[in-house]
Amino acid sequence: MGNIQKFINLRRCMKNQWLTTSELEKLQFKMLKSILTHSYKNIPLYHQKFKSAGIYPDDIKSLEDIKKIPITTKQDIKDHYPHGTIARGVDTSKCWKPHTSGSTGKPLTMVYCTKDEDYQKAVALRPNLACGQKVRDKWAVITASYQAKPKKWFQKLRIFAPEYISLFEDVNQQIEFLEKFNPKILDGYATSIFLLAKELKDQDHLKIKPKIIFTTAEMLMENMRKTIESTFQQKIYDQFGCVELGRTAWECPEHSGYHMDMDSVLMEFISNGEEVSPGERGEIIYTGLYNYTMPLIRYSIGDVAIPSDEKCNCGRGLKLMESIEGRKDSFIQTPTGKIYSPIIWTIILRPFSQINQFKVTQEKIDHIVIEITKTKDFTNETLTAVKERIDQYLGQEDIHFQFEIVDEISRKGNKKLKSVESKINIKWN
Repeated sequence: MGNIQKFINLRRCMKNQWLTTSELEKLQFKMLKSILTHSYKNIPLYHQKFKSAGIYPDDIKSLEDIKKIPITTKQDIKDHYPHGTIARGVDTSKCWKPHTSGSTGKPLTMVYCTKDEDYQKAVALRPNLACGQKVRDKWAVITASYQAKPKKWFQKLRIFAPEYISLFEDVNQQIEFLEKFNPKILDGYATSIFLLAKELKDQDHLKIKPKIIFTTAEMLMENMRKTIESTFQQKIYDQFGCVELGRTAWECPEHSGYHMDMDSVLMEFISNGEEVSPGERGEIIYTGLYNYTMPLIRYSIGDVAIPSDEKCNCGRGLKLMESIEGRKDSFIQTPTGKIYSPIIWTIILRPFSQINQFKVTQEKIDHIVIEITKTKDFTNETLTAVKERIDQYLGQEDIHFQFEIVDEISRKGNKKLKSVESKINIKWN
């Protein structure tokens, strides 16, 4: 029965993407009402939040009304986990419990029952199929951590059966495996595929020739996209999501933006407490629509993106995000109060082929550390040119830039590798 339900979920998700936006909004609202009623009755944290705001699920009469519900922070979840966040009566010993990477310094444990997990997997598989992946394609995934488990019958038949590679393996070991495996689908952490592509770029006879490349888990910077696509001569399909909610948005073959998974999540874009207009930057606030085991309602994830009101030429009714800007703690604020997107560092450093990889860390409002791994062509003149380009883009800000030449940009534990990180509290007003 379980495999039949998986197939039903996938078939439903594949059909939903072709509904009109209006039809998807009606489906969203129906799913929203159901999860809100369930959460009020069965999740102590949300029962408390509703009562403190003086509202009941019946007060939510449209998608817009969701703003009446208080925002949930990561600290809220940590403070009330597990008894205040998991539905009454759930046997958690039979549940799937993935952990977040802790890249924000606040790792969380999520809980999914089998029914919720099966739906999440269907949502996650939809973009792969939409971008051309076939049932039995050889599929390699570079990831942070995974547990080797006995293969199920359908995996032994190579039906949606990825082969996993640890991103902590030496890149040459990754190349050796991939040359033998010869995957049609290459999937995984954006920085890992980027570093793989850089290592392979100068090879005369490229033996790894994927037909489809998916990047995920980390922000895909424009220089990374160009390097990967030029190396493998294939377009990237970037995917966006998080452990807490699963896959939430993805690029289709039209590359017109990121389709939001409206039948699994409701996404708001907020700045200074107000919803932003299309084309404006806003923090993503998530409401999950299918995880009844551990619901997340108006959950502040810390990611920043730009919504769009454009229609994709592919014909899907799923709304679009124009672009992903990064995490809130990846923005830099200067002493004059100006805020810069992490993308600015890609623009500044993109011309320098002598720089292999970089990480920018704002330690204080007037102190920024730039770690650089260099190529053999790197010289003191390169560093001088980098400083001049920073002045060109950031102006004459009163900031001390500390450059550190390192052998490797360290990745702590299983955390995502962030190219830009700020340790100050940015004032967004």
